[in-house]
Amino acid sequence: MLSENEEIHFHTPAKFADAFPYLALVAGSRTAHPEEASIRKRFHQHVFVYTTGGRGLIEVRGQGFLAETGSVAWLDTAQAYAHSCAPDSENWRYLWMGIEGHGLDALYQFLGVQQSPLFAPRDPRTVQAAFEGVSGFLAERSPATDALASAAISGLIVDMIGPRLTGSEPGEDAPGEDRLLAVLSAMRDDLARAWTIDDLAALARLSQSQLFRRFRDMVGTTPMDWLRHERINQAKRLLVGRDAKVSAVAAICGYPDPYHFSRDFRRVTGYTPTKFRRDGGY
Repeated sequence: MLSENEEIHFHTPAKFADAFPYLALVAGSRTAHPEEASIRKRFHQHVFVYTTGGRGLIEVRGQGFLAETGSVAWLDTAQAYAHSCAPDSENWRYLWMGIEGHGLDALYQFLGVQQSPLFAPRDPRTVQAAFEGVSGFLAERSPATDALASAAISGLIVDMIGPRLTGSEPGEDAPGEDRLLAVLSAMRDDLARAWTIDDLAALARLSQSQLFRRFRDMVGTTPMDWLRHERINQAKRLLVGRDAKVSAVAAICGYPDPYHFSRDFRRVTGYTPTKFRRDGGY
């Protein structure tokens, strides 16, 4: 149940949503107070948080960052993170959105967001309008929602990261990161393949132990757990199609055994595939 200080709008992308570069899956607003527990939920998506008042505390890999009014925090919620109202602030008011999109993982790494998750956008008013626009599009749920939200997110990203791109260079460990990005891209591009750890280690040119260690440092989980969530995310998009059959969706998403698919789907989402499809997603 939502509190009176919180508003959330969920969205299941439409059939042709993949035609657009960015997808908004959820958006909303919240007012947090110092006595409330930190939020640490793992969504396996990128989340942008815009501070409209007060101050927030963003924690990534054990480091704390203060989110001031007008700043944007970029979180990859597949990795360990936390955010809360700063202890010395009366409250923390913010807008937020959870998104997926082409190139976000690579851009996240290139900009060193894990080491510096806060951005000072060129025009905070434009950024706030983008957050409010995406939330409004998701609330309306019109046939144009995916197109409108994608356009707003594109503009937001330009305003948000533009200052940091000026003169920026890839991090020192770019070759190692590129190997893991290649692994992520290969798995995402062929979810139906029966991937093994041997396959992934060979693709990354790493030993299995090196792959596990570097993958967990970069992504916050194991390769197979990440793959499982990517398969289920794809299944959610397919299941809302009018003629989607559970067995066919299972096969497309790398599950030749529908029972195994149903078990994993329920473990990740809390729903059976049939109920998720019947309810039109969430």
